[in-house]
Amino acid sequence: MEQLPQNVLDIITAAVAQATRQTVEVLQQQAPERNYFKITEKLLYSYPTLKRIVSDKAAYTRVELQGRSGVVRFNPNKAWKSPDDILEDMEKDKEAEYDITAKEFKRLDRVIQAFKDRKEFAIIRLYYFKEREDGTPLPEDAQEMTWEEVSFQVDKGLKTVIRWRNEIVNDMAICLFGIDAAIQAGTERKKKE
Repeated sequence: MEQLPQNVLDIITAAVAQATRQTVEVLQQQAPERNYFKITEKLLYSYPTLKRIVSDKAAYTRVELQGRSGVVRFNPNKAWKSPDDILEDMEKDKEAEYDITAKEFKRLDRVIQAFKDRKEFAIIRLYYFKEREDGTPLPEDAQEMTWEEVSFQVDKGLKTVIRWRNEIVNDMAICLFGIDAAIQAGTERKKKE
């Protein structure tokens, strides 16, 4: 096969690079802006509750019939269903919902477990999970800690605690959301510098 001249290869390389840049720009315009740091923070706040909910499949999948009328609606496009069949369908839907929730919780839990040995994890426990540094839960009526209180608890300066939080939450976001979160974290760091 014949080798293309260098100037043709340069033109092709430039065209591919330009097309790639344009494609990335179009995709960025189409994709909704997501703040992976904030999403990860919300997941961390929700983690203890999710853990409790996922731990009891029977309670999660139990269909509550309180407040539902005994009226069966007629749908001309579907076959008639008895109340027992409707209840069974509702239970299947709840089980499918539970399976999705449990799967996503396991993914979140794996990421959290991967970070639990890092020194910065103490602030995750204190601030997001309402736990002590050793992982024991605080009383139910305990107020959320401020960053100043977290700083006092771990005996570090406020700037250090905030920096630790930013590092570990960004690292968790990258594990949860992949390359998009990594790009966003890198872009945010550049803006601050």
